[in-house]
Amino acid sequence: MTVPNSMTPRTLMARLLAELPAAMPVNLSTNGGYLYEAYLFGVVLRAARLAGFSVAFVDGDGPAAVLRLRGAPGRLPVLGPAGQRWTHALLSCPERPPLEVHTAVKVVGKSKVVHEADVFVLPQIDAQRCRNFDLDPRGNDAEVLIEAKYYTKKVSLDEGREFLGLISDVSAKNKIFVATLAGTSVVNLFAGQRPPVQHDIGVLPGRRGEVSLLNIVQRFLRNYRSSRR
Repeated sequence: MTVPNSMTPRTLMARLLAELPAAMPVNLSTNGGYLYEAYLFGVVLRAARLAGFSVAFVDGDGPAAVLRLRGAPGRLPVLGPAGQRWTHALLSCPERPPLEVHTAVKVVGKSKVVHEADVFVLPQIDAQRCRNFDLDPRGNDAEVLIEAKYYTKKVSLDEGREFLGLISDVSAKNKIFVATLAGTSVVNLFAGQRPPVQHDIGVLPGRRGEVSLLNIVQRFLRNYRSSRR
């Protein structure tokens, strides 16, 4: 079992940079948790390419010159520093409408309570509606929602229960709990649900969990391409 250490942020950044155009500068928080979200953002992009999507980077006004990802939870329609939009990835395929990938955005559940989505994939048409009308995206608009836990200790059972509460309110089509470390009780909690809760533990660069997550997201995106909805 690998525990994040002082070198892990550098490794996470290297993995993210591998998914970007060679000349694209990066502007994001180096805080471990938000860098972990950025790394998972990169894993989703790699899965999208393997699933046959093209990937572009957009800042709201056109192609992004700099990758700017949030370093704190924020609203999708709200501008970032200097009046610029935060960067999102645009996933395109011939069969279905485009999707957008965002990090650290606030989403509205069925209860009207606002939650944070660490990585959030939703149709471009729904994201554009949020920008046009200053709205937060609805949880049930999402194709994929990832809850990320970057910990040097095992995720607790209480945090596993919190995720069950989140996904009962935010009814994204595909929901994944991703963590660096988690106790057996959390794994058993998710496995004991009907249907079992999708989770991936030990997700770090070069580890088995990374490959597992890549395959899970790739499957979700392939299903999106082949569905007739």
